[in-house]
Amino acid sequence: MRISDQEMMVKTDLPFHKAPPYRTKVVEYTIPTTRQQRQEIMKKHGYSGRLLPAKYVFINMVTDSGTGAMSDRQWSAMMEGDESYFYCRSYEYFEEVAQNYTGMPYILPSHQGRSAEAPLYECLVQPGDKVPSNTHFTTTSAWSFQRGAEPVDFVEVSYFDPNDTTSQFKGGIDTEALERYFELHAEKIPLVDLVVPNNLNGGMGVSMKDIKETRRIIDKYNKRGTLLCLDIARISENAWIIKNHEEGYKDKSCAEIVREMLSYADCCHMSSKKCGLVNMGGFSAVRDKQLWYRMQPKVIRTDGYITYGGMNGRDLEALAVGLVEGVNDYYLQDRQRQVEYFANACKKRGVHILEPASSYAVYINAGKCVPHLDHTQGPATCLSAQAYIEGGFASTAMDSLQRGRIDPENPLDTSKRIKAPYELIRCAIPRRAYFEPHYDWAAECLARAMAHGTKLPAFKPIADDRPPLEISEIGLHTFFDDYEPVTPLP
Repeated sequence: MRISDQEMMVKTDLPFHKAPPYRTKVVEYTIPTTRQQRQEIMKKHGYSGRLLPAKYVFINMVTDSGTGAMSDRQWSAMMEGDESYFYCRSYEYFEEVAQNYTGMPYILPSHQGRSAEAPLYECLVQPGDKVPSNTHFTTTSAWSFQRGAEPVDFVEVSYFDPNDTTSQFKGGIDTEALERYFELHAEKIPLVDLVVPNNLNGGMGVSMKDIKETRRIIDKYNKRGTLLCLDIARISENAWIIKNHEEGYKDKSCAEIVREMLSYADCCHMSSKKCGLVNMGGFSAVRDKQLWYRMQPKVIRTDGYITYGGMNGRDLEALAVGLVEGVNDYYLQDRQRQVEYFANACKKRGVHILEPASSYAVYINAGKCVPHLDHTQGPATCLSAQAYIEGGFASTAMDSLQRGRIDPENPLDTSKRIKAPYELIRCAIPRRAYFEPHYDWAAECLARAMAHGTKLPAFKPIADDRPPLEISEIGLHTFFDDYEPVTPLP
């Protein structure tokens, strides 16, 4: 069956709000394991979801990056891939789709998000600069340090209120603090990098109001051609939040909302492994032709020619289709339904979550789940590891051990890391991959882990012979900081 982009959006009375707007065609089998085996696997591989061999994971929510299922339309498009080195036909198709998606004329493909960020930061950021964000992802933080600049986060203040369980836009930027910062440092700010939604702050949404206000601040205090850049890895999922929770958008399609969000930006970068629905790929887009020219040799130096950026022609074809499928309202409605199902499955079992649930993940509030462990003892690190032992469920710890905020004045001093606002486990849901019984079992694994209570031990750093990170690598510590229990896990 072949369905067009237009047919996918036709109005219907089918119950897409209750069941996925797609059906399964290919399945992937799971290697069975026992509890004893999982204890041995966890001990051997560093007590971390990101270190576990994926073949031994039953339900994998470590990340939603590149882990989704591609559609029949994407697989068939791959067969049309043109693998010519220079200016392949597949690039022309992808370029047209990306231009329409972003509303920006100049596109540079890349093999993933951090590669899309690189030429932007290399062209725009200089030593001594300051780069504000709502919350920098690990790689944009690292690019800032690599360029000799300081990444600065201005988190929406409502995010820090544990009693606020309903606000949908706690992932935004504190625009009042941002404006005060511009008053002091405007001449040192090359760009504001806004992550929509805010991955490292509970996956919370960013409102259109915040994007507009950020644009206003930049225009008012601009002393050096400051650009507004959006990190759009999950932008269609942020558009779904806006559509359902911001006044004036309920009758707009998510594609229209994405275009409006980007209309206020000067450039963007995307890890298309998220809302592009592909296993590998990304791109950057800009409005200024001269900036596009400046970025091109940077791409050629590291990722190949500017019309493929490290991607195969077949991957460009799959991404072009995936961008359209990923902003489909019926699909996004079902994705939110799955997130909320898992969130409710957790709450029914007494597993505390950060509320409201985001549009792509459920964040477990491990500090409440295992209150006998304080922020120095890795409550999320412990609970995540135990949940794998209980039933093969893998997730990502984002507590103060793993995600303690770097002190920008002492970035190399690990003892200066600042306590995280919450001790979280991110359960990032792969796209079009799991169904309700999987979510019930994942919640059951967390509940069984919690049931061990005070028998769950504190975690401490693993001593190894790895050399310390350099200043240009700070921000990437979350990929290398490993921990182990002070006593065996139950």
